[in-house]
Amino acid sequence: MKIKQYLSVLATAIFCCACTLDIPYENQFSDPDAVATPEAARELLATAYNSLPNPEFDLSCLADDFETTYLISKNTSLANQYNWQPAALESLALTLWQGYYGVIASINALLERIPTVACATPEEEEALQIVESEAKVLKAACYFDLLRLFAPAYDEGGNQPGIVLKDRLEMELLARSPIDSCVTAIRNLLTASQQTVCQPEDCYWLGNSSAEYLLAELALYTGEYSEAARHAENLLDSYSDDVLSENSYAGLWSDGDCPERIFSLYTTQSFYTAINYDREKGDYLTVNRAIVTQFDPNDLRYQASIQWFRMPGQIIGDTTDVPNLGKYNRLNWEQTEIRYINKFRLSGAYLVLAEAYCRLGDSRAATVLNDYLRQRRATLTETSLSRDDLLKRILEERHKEFIGEGTRYFDLKRCRKDLLQNWCSTSSRNINANDYRWTFPIPKEEYLYNEFMEQNDGWTKIES
Repeated sequence: MKIKQYLSVLATAIFCCACTLDIPYENQFSDPDAVATPEAARELLATAYNSLPNPEFDLSCLADDFETTYLISKNTSLANQYNWQPAALESLALTLWQGYYGVIASINALLERIPTVACATPEEEEALQIVESEAKVLKAACYFDLLRLFAPAYDEGGNQPGIVLKDRLEMELLARSPIDSCVTAIRNLLTASQQTVCQPEDCYWLGNSSAEYLLAELALYTGEYSEAARHAENLLDSYSDDVLSENSYAGLWSDGDCPERIFSLYTTQSFYTAINYDREKGDYLTVNRAIVTQFDPNDLRYQASIQWFRMPGQIIGDTTDVPNLGKYNRLNWEQTEIRYINKFRLSGAYLVLAEAYCRLGDSRAATVLNDYLRQRRATLTETSLSRDDLLKRILEERHKEFIGEGTRYFDLKRCRKDLLQNWCSTSSRNINANDYRWTFPIPKEEYLYNEFMEQNDGWTKIES
């Protein structure tokens, strides 16, 4: 198949299977071969942003963010996913694999075309360099999510099979690269992106701050805690000390500006509706009560994350107050339009820095954590805590900050073998620290015609 024909087919396929997100560009790009100007390059990049998966709800279901209500019996597929049924995980894995690699395909098409784009002015040259910088950050973000989902936890060895690194648009039969090679590829993309000054005014475009945020999270993932601290410090130094103000936090869950946002997807579509059953009867899932009890009532995160609802019980005449998820879910219940899906925000950098310091034995860990907690109006931590107790507190605060946003799943996979062994002791699920399902299966559609593709342990590799 000629490259032009393949590009056209690819673009059409991406639009057919992409998430239904809009970004502030009226024209959606459909012919990568027509990239001849910086404006056209920006439009092709827009299609990549438009296709980015949003697994926040799905990953929160798999973590310990939620408990089921009696309504879950009315949604078998969600119940199967919540209970880690292999078929449900295989279905989710296919959706995410295709979604992320669809974005990567768009970016590869763009990066192949950029050297041929003619710029008439220095301003156009700068605009094209910014597009290229953003594309590299977006590709790195896709690789990082794929790696955390489809590769074993990093502590199982950097030589374990990672993901497929695809740097060309044309069809290739490739093996999975080792985890360490994948980490290097992600780091190289992020570092290369920072060679261009890219600080977008709007938070729905990726920039140097997003790259710094991802570098901090990547170093935390690999256990390079000095590097994690360095990148988190660099990021925090570029913001004012009071950026986590009460008004700023409230802005995260509105369509207004929020200085705390580093990167958010812009949307005009509903989001997080899969948790909803009926406004009168309630949701399929509510917030895990073990988490709710950890909040101080004055905590800004509690006020944003928990909405109490008198839910009709399973027994006629019985009513029970349940802690429904707030955030996006509250906006849905209030029929308020959602504009932003928050991906990276500055609170994450505070918590990366606190954890990195703690693991390094740096006494500043408690100070950083308390700086963050003070701005959230939360109960401060004791500075005399042991290292392990402080680390547990930091991970608990990450859970409370990002409840319902998918972050907890990645933390559990990263830390489950020591601190979080009893993570679902309040749940009916029985998923131990060594369960093979923590690592998603490689989809059959990927390995069926690729003899080099290796399946993850515990999952069946279907031969036909």
